[in-house]
Amino acid sequence: MRLPAGAIALLLLLGGVTAAGAQDTAAPPAAADPAVQREQEKAALLRFCQTTDMSAAATPAGTKERTDCWKRMQLEGMGDAVVDAKYLAAVADYDKAVARDSLRRASDSSTAAMDQRMRAVQQAIQARDLDGAESAVDDILVIQPANQRALAAKDRIVSLKRARQLKIALFAIGAAVLAAAAGLGVLAKKLSKKDGEKREKKQAAAAARKAVVKIVDGIGRGKLYTVEGSLFRIGAAGSDKAEEKNDLVLSDSAASISRFHCSIIRKDGRFYLIDSSLNGTVLNDELLERGEHHDLKDGDEFTVANVARMKFLMM
Repeated sequence: MRLPAGAIALLLLLGGVTAAGAQDTAAPPAAADPAVQREQEKAALLRFCQTTDMSAAATPAGTKERTDCWKRMQLEGMGDAVVDAKYLAAVADYDKAVARDSLRRASDSSTAAMDQRMRAVQQAIQARDLDGAESAVDDILVIQPANQRALAAKDRIVSLKRARQLKIALFAIGAAVLAAAAGLGVLAKKLSKKDGEKREKKQAAAAARKAVVKIVDGIGRGKLYTVEGSLFRIGAAGSDKAEEKNDLVLSDSAASISRFHCSIIRKDGRFYLIDSSLNGTVLNDELLERGEHHDLKDGDEFTVANVARMKFLMM
């Protein structure tokens, strides 16, 4: 720990006065005992570190200052049981301060991002881009399943889509009546039925395929997880509540994996990967943007926070 500039100047001034006084005396003072001088230096530095311990703020910068002070004593060979214990306590306080600061920053960033996403949802609804609005609100609910504004927007979008479908159905009925009158009703019905059967077979085949996630490296290596339902969440949080539950729970000692790190969404027989973390998700060596949908194909590999590497497989 560096001494303040004023303290250094005072020491230089006292040294100058001592040197001047020494010239006026007949005999030079006896040399100080190195062992005694060493103990005095240790006592002075110990008092300084103890004062820093009591006065430093409980912030990353304040706790880092405490850690550096005790570490200096250890490096200069002044360590003992007390110094080692103080150093370990300072390190623990530093880790807690950094974690608190990270949570605060994450909360501020998440709130601003959610507000921006909700504005995009409202604009899409006003423009009657219901598919785009639904996709955007689904992204929000992946990150914050209990977001009341997003849930309300989702209900409104569903209602608007039902109304639009009813309107389309009414037009379709009118067209069918006109086609029947013109003698084309039977043919149109057969073609529609054949297309519907093809669509149903295609959707059934896609739905029957089984998707799994295999951890190929890092934490949980070798484990295999089946992707069930339309949403499969990966993160460090473990909970009995459905809205806070991860399907694949991973945690590391450095807390690099976020509580809700990323998700796999199944939609119309296709799979998408969405990142919602602080430390990032890499898909096929490409860092993903938070909240964006990315196609998942058989054999794709993705890494969460550089801690665990996984492979997406279709069975």
